[in-house]
Amino acid sequence: MVKLWAHEVLRVFHDRLISEEDRAKFKKMVNDQLETQFSMNYVDHCMTNQERDATFVDFLVEDEEMKVYEEVTDFEKLRVHLNDKLLAFNGQKKVQPMDIVLFTDAILHVARIYRVLNMKRGHALLVGVGGSGRHSLTKLSAFVSGMNFDQLEIRKGFGLKDFRAKLMELYE
Repeated sequence: MVKLWAHEVLRVFHDRLISEEDRAKFKKMVNDQLETQFSMNYVDHCMTNQERDATFVDFLVEDEEMKVYEEVTDFEKLRVHLNDKLLAFNGQKKVQPMDIVLFTDAILHVARIYRVLNMKRGHALLVGVGGSGRHSLTKLSAFVSGMNFDQLEIRKGFGLKDFRAKLMELYE
């Protein structure tokens, strides 16, 4: 339960911080609370053997009826699962295949984006330089969630009328 609490706190607050200094301060605050309330240390109880924060997901079990929000104890299993999902995505008709490498940080970002997309009224603003993979990881996260993915293509002369037409198309 402590790992799950720490994971949720990190996802809700830590992920929104913009500087490493703020993130380090926040983790220290979490560690202080763990020591005060439970006499536990964050590093000993909430991190994996690979020096990574514990990660929880609910998409490793393919049963749509019963989602199991579980800790990822075998990171390689998660990597294989997401690579299989990527192959399934690329195998669809009318989809431009994505050629992405699912390294550790990319997998963790997919898990975070997936989590946000599946929240009630979930939304995210992904900020970064072009070519960093935000677009591809969001597409993959939406596919894993069973959601459709669409985007606005802003071009010269794009106006309110075009925006409304796109909204009407999406709602149909």
